[in-house]
Amino acid sequence: MSAKDIRNIVLLGHSGSGKTTLAESMLYLTGGTDRLGRIADGNTVCDYDPEEIRRQISISLAVAPVEYDSCKINVLDVPGGFDFAGEVAEAVQAAVIVCSAKAGMSVGAEKAWKYCEKNSLPRLLYISKTDEENSDYNAAFNTLRERFGKNIAPVVAPIWDENKKVIGIIDVLNKRAYDIEGGKRHEIPIPDNKKDV
Repeated sequence: MSAKDIRNIVLLGHSGSGKTTLAESMLYLTGGTDRLGRIADGNTVCDYDPEEIRRQISISLAVAPVEYDSCKINVLDVPGGFDFAGEVAEAVQAAVIVCSAKAGMSVGAEKAWKYCEKNSLPRLLYISKTDEENSDYNAAFNTLRERFGKNIAPVVAPIWDENKKVIGIIDVLNKRAYDIEGGKRHEIPIPDNKKDV
């Protein structure tokens, strides 16, 4: 693999927003691991230090190498404290700013956005924890759009059942919907109430 096929992205956001869980999902869905680790179980790839496992937070930078579509993506999972983000600034080509569907806009997300603006980094916002109790994807999305303007548009949106359990996703760009079963996605019809997403 040549250098032109390697990308470095950093996961930025407030502590507890879901950065390590996102990295774990990326590894699992691309075949980098054969199991989906959980922070509560102390078995994630990025949080391996005994102190991280005990505290259930990241305290050091971790690299999760992901291969996707003939490209190697070095996912840099940094702690929520932005003192650590400076360590990786030279290698970062893009950022994913992780925001919780429970908290929406946070100080960490705000700082991450400003960091990316200052350094002219391409970025995207990822709304995590959409399937947890008391989460509200729509409220989080609306808060982000109010703060950052109409440039914020969904690329992927969740589909819920009547109990607010996430049962699938909509690929907004390609106008397709999928459910996820066993780590594999299967195309499904777009629900009538989601056709205008």
